[in-house]
Amino acid sequence: MPFLTSRIADADVRIMSSNILFDKTLADRLSLIADYYRASDADVIGMQEVNRVGTALFDTLSDLYTPVALRHTEDKHCYTPILYRHDRFELIEGGSELYRMRGTDTKSMAWAVLADKSNGKRIAVINSHGSLILKSYNLEATDAVEGEMWRVDNVRQMLEKKDELREKYGAMLPVFVTGDFNTYENRESIQNMKKVLPDSAEVATISATRGINSFHRVPGQPCPVGTPIDFIFVTDDAVRVLVHHIAADETALAISDHCPVYVDAKLN
Repeated sequence: MPFLTSRIADADVRIMSSNILFDKTLADRLSLIADYYRASDADVIGMQEVNRVGTALFDTLSDLYTPVALRHTEDKHCYTPILYRHDRFELIEGGSELYRMRGTDTKSMAWAVLADKSNGKRIAVINSHGSLILKSYNLEATDAVEGEMWRVDNVRQMLEKKDELREKYGAMLPVFVTGDFNTYENRESIQNMKKVLPDSAEVATISATRGINSFHRVPGQPCPVGTPIDFIFVTDDAVRVLVHHIAADETALAISDHCPVYVDAKLN
């Protein structure tokens, strides 16, 4: 059974980010991922690297979760869908779009506006997989320079969507931005995000996981010392983060090369 901390009693929501790794081992890891999600007590899960093999999770988890954003408006497969607990929330709006600056069609963002069935209160989640330049792209460019330029525009695109949703649903709409950003907190893209939306690890009032990288290259390996590349950012005028946690127990490490990251939060 996965080890996950119990949800803080005062928390209104638990939001999680999870990159499931779409390599050749994914089919063998699907049951582990499904078990982890069931045990997570997450209300919403922003997923990354959900290829067509990974979509089998949606049927397995259909008694608990409903997926949002399975295809882009261009009718291309969306690798960054969102899962939400359908016993608690109803979907008001959802969608996805490819990043303007990207190397492959795996890099995109999705969003969902959800209403709590018990009280009608709305939240929004924007979920991302940041652009990356690999040697296999055969570009005359580097990830450190041109790739970071792409990610700066990724952040700009996410913040545009945040503004659009708040203009449509209210200036105090709680917004969570989840994702694998493929870069570190000292880089321009993350710094630009933090100028608008704080990193949940930095504003958590009870506890936060610090000092480890959420990416560990091979499922099962321990997390290296460092800083994460998976983040959850929040609109701190409408969200009070209580707990930020990078799950690095044995089961969490086994499900992917990225640790799940989650927050327990109070809605203002």
